[in-house]
Amino acid sequence: MQEENGYHISIASQETATRDDIVIDYRPTANIANYSYTIIKDGKKGKSVVIEDNSATRIALTDTGHYKIEFTNYTASGEVQAFETGRYVIDKDAPRIEINKDSLKVEIGSTVDILSGVRAVDNEDGVISNEKITTNFDSNSFSTVGKKEVTYKVSDEAGNTTVRTITFEVVDNNREMVFLKECVAIGMICVALLLIIEYYRSMLIEKRISKYSLQPRRKNNSVFDKIVLLKDSMIDSFANALSKMKIINTYAKTYEKYQIAFREKTGVHIIAKKMITSMLFLAVSILASAIRLEILSFIEMIIALLLGYILVDIVYFVRYHFYRNHVENDLLQAVIVMNNAFKSGHSIPQAIELVAEELDGDIHEEFERMRKELDMGLSTDEVFNRFATRVEIPEVTYINSSISVLNETGGNIVKVFSSIEKTLMNKKKLRLELKALTSSAKIVSYVLMLLPLLFILGISFVSPDYFLPLVTSPTGWLLLFVIMLVYLLYICIIKKIMKVRM
Repeated sequence: MQEENGYHISIASQETATRDDIVIDYRPTANIANYSYTIIKDGKKGKSVVIEDNSATRIALTDTGHYKIEFTNYTASGEVQAFETGRYVIDKDAPRIEINKDSLKVEIGSTVDILSGVRAVDNEDGVISNEKITTNFDSNSFSTVGKKEVTYKVSDEAGNTTVRTITFEVVDNNREMVFLKECVAIGMICVALLLIIEYYRSMLIEKRISKYSLQPRRKNNSVFDKIVLLKDSMIDSFANALSKMKIINTYAKTYEKYQIAFREKTGVHIIAKKMITSMLFLAVSILASAIRLEILSFIEMIIALLLGYILVDIVYFVRYHFYRNHVENDLLQAVIVMNNAFKSGHSIPQAIELVAEELDGDIHEEFERMRKELDMGLSTDEVFNRFATRVEIPEVTYINSSISVLNETGGNIVKVFSSIEKTLMNKKKLRLELKALTSSAKIVSYVLMLLPLLFILGISFVSPDYFLPLVTSPTGWLLLFVIMLVYLLYICIIKKIMKVRM
């Protein structure tokens, strides 16, 4: 009991947190006519209580919080005495035990840091040291296969206790079996790819010699042919369903150049292939996880779908890049053949037909397509305009413009194509010289682009778990995303620096 002028108080303060109720007895002296008090909880004042005489009162604090009590005494002579008690701390909230997962899978006989990823937090004490966390863990707990329950227990300074139990599933160390299954699966995929490539090569050979051989009246499709036909019918059905959506048709316009260059039916068919490839990637990822006796997470599913969807774009981009390069490299030969044809008195359609007969490869396909378009009644201007749109090569655009001007105004086509032939010849020589001069710079740029990847592979070989936090936590995923963006920016800057325009 603390005594002051004008009052007696049983507990002036309680700075140490307690989980018990705090009961405070307050009794004013005889010279106090009446008084009032206000309880302040966590900085907020409550309702004032007025005592009309000088009788004692009992104040009970029962809830969790930081309290103070403000008293105001009134003497018989009208004097006012105001004062405030010390702080009272009540903590009845038990601490929280935070664990990354409610269930963990470990291999039999493995060493596990039982407190890794475990944290105890209290509203009053803050983060509690792991040394105060006790468990029922036994060093032999993970020596047998099965589900093991580990109980964590922690108490705060006020005496509040929390208990939490998580389940550890102890499994056999079957890395060799998983590795064997993965090798078998990869081998089967490689064999399937080799068969597909070999079949594709045989189809190309068959197409080349079919015009010199007799075809049977009835042709029974092989199993592989039936699979290809089934695949094509599935793509057609899916593309027809997608074509009913306006947004898909708008999006398909971005694939028009691929559609024309690779003889796809429509741009919607390319989008259908992208979506089907995404689903195949997802199915393969689920199968790989099943082989590992694991469940694919939602983020891994999204990544598999995105990889499958983007892969088709990459394949078409690479194919189109090589296609344009082949056409650009053989364009000079086509111009020479056309120029010789013009010198011999041939017309433009006859020159196009002659190029289609004399040359092979992608340039042959293009001029063969142009010949068929002329047979269908299209004008030479329209045919060359479509050719320029397909390949997007400046030289083809220049030839297209020249032929359009010649058709409109007339002129000596031999001189025009001789000038084009000379220009392309000089440009090709300059390109070869430039390629020889910049070859060392290109090698340096490739080394700079591959250096970070080689660095990562080297660290992963020395310490396999070094980069594991990047794929096991949300923060790691965010950092990985930022790293990929920085790496892509790094590649773009290097290519920009090393690029030489003609």
